[in-house]
Amino acid sequence: MKFRISILAFVLLAAGSVRAGSPGYAYCGTYGSYVLMYKSVDSLEELGHLRCGEKVEILTRWVEYFQVRTQDGRVGWVGYASISATPPSTEANKNFGMTDATAARGPVVTPMTNTDVMKMAVMKLSPDVIVAKIKSSPCEFDTSTGALRKAKQAGVADKVILAMVQAPLASAPVEPKKPEFLEVKVPRFTPIEVELSANVSSDAAQDGKIVPLKVAQDVVLNGVTVVQKGSDARARVTTIKQPGFMNRPPGEFSWTMEYVVSVTGEKISTMFYSKEAATNPMAKVMGAPGPSWEFKKGKPAVVAVGQRFETMVNDDAVVKLPASQAAGPQNAGPAGQPTAQVSDGPVTKP
Repeated sequence: MKFRISILAFVLLAAGSVRAGSPGYAYCGTYGSYVLMYKSVDSLEELGHLRCGEKVEILTRWVEYFQVRTQDGRVGWVGYASISATPPSTEANKNFGMTDATAARGPVVTPMTNTDVMKMAVMKLSPDVIVAKIKSSPCEFDTSTGALRKAKQAGVADKVILAMVQAPLASAPVEPKKPEFLEVKVPRFTPIEVELSANVSSDAAQDGKIVPLKVAQDVVLNGVTVVQKGSDARARVTTIKQPGFMNRPPGEFSWTMEYVVSVTGEKISTMFYSKEAATNPMAKVMGAPGPSWEFKKGKPAVVAVGQRFETMVNDDAVVKLPASQAAGPQNAGPAGQPTAQVSDGPVTKP
């Protein structure tokens, strides 16, 4: 017992600023939700939880534990790494231990400590299992004489203690898992050239009838193809006026662009290109009027298959691509700019 008291005195002296009666605060970190408190450091029997930022009184310290008293009078032991000498800031604690929504996401690996090993020993896990866990985890073991003696007293096998001693301090963190998907933003006004997939005649035109189109050229953003040549596109007839008496006024029909289909099958809202549409805020909601054709009785207007039109993205869109697909060879253009080859066919601007 005298030997244990002398070790305790040495640890307390080494702690420097930690003194009996000094205040402390439960530290949960960014990804913790509470701190465990134990009845004793021998059995590690759970006594309760401390909320993140909860104030306690530090009574004493033994190796890697603090004995603390809570404001409601409970007395127990807490891992020294879970107690901070200063209160956490309001900003850091406002999520009560939940992940900060603005923080960068990524896998977090907590290093193994002496406490983890002793808990596994209390659970009666075999030494081989514990050693395997040590070898496959980052570790922060206290391998001082006192700490190893305590592990031995807690029933930790010699081969496990040897693995603790041989484990590198602060093992290199596990490499973050690469994202499975890549989100590519398709900004409003990104140009997309389309062409008719079939002849369209004023004789067959009806209000609301679908006009079949397809994408004429790849659309590439930041080196990633977001819309592929040949992908489906669609417009819809919105105006059909029959000719008047003696073809005065002549008949008229036109259509409005609706969408093109991305490489992942998502529909990207588009509209026909025009300077007015680019400056009119209502175009985002109503779209922009497309080309129109006049016709007379007995002389229908026919728009031939392959006729091309300039369209543009109606509102910001996001295409979610598999990372493997996004990393593949692409027809890359300047960073941040869509690219498309110059058209050889006729292009219609409304």
